[in-house]
Order: sequence, then C-alpha cells, then structure tokens
Amino acid sequence: MTTYKGDATLLVEDGRKFDAEADLTKDSSGSWRGTLTFRDTTLFRALLNISDGHLLIGGKTGEFIRPDTSDWTANPAGPRVMRILGSGEAPF
Repeated sequence: MTTYKGDATLLVEDGRKFDAEADLTKDSSGSWRGTLTFRDTTLFRALLNISDGHLLIGGKTGEFIRPDTSDWTANPAGPRVMRILGSGEAPF
C-alpha cells in the first residue's frame, strides 16, 4: 500500500482551485481513496456540492469522485473534511 500525506490542490470543472491537505492511500490494485481537509471554513459553500474533480499533487493530476456530498464533519468552526474515491491513475 502506498500513502500520501501533504499539500494538494482541488481543481473543479469551472476552473476554480482550492488548497487542501490530502491524506490518501493506494492499494496494490491501483485503487486510491482518502480525504481532503480544507482549513478555510469560508470555502464551505463553494465546496458543498462538489461531487467530482481533479486533484493536483506535485504537478501530477488524478480524477476522483465524491460519493457522499453530505460527508462534512459536524464542527462548523473547524476544518472541513471531504472523502474521495480515485478514478484512474493516482496523482502520487
């Protein structure tokens, strides 16, 4: 299993970019998944309904889906955490 913990950029279809902290794993079959943490709580409305996108890590991109858009942590003052499932090559 391969892991990545560090900086990432969420790229959405309309061209917006959001800085995140990624905590990702990739298994021996190449499937990858994990979480993205957003420290800027003012981004909540912009990120609320994102169901897919691209993740940029060190110049490499990977596509993902977000199967549950209601998966935000309950703490409105704390960081927001999004769960993702990779689709295709992992960006790490």
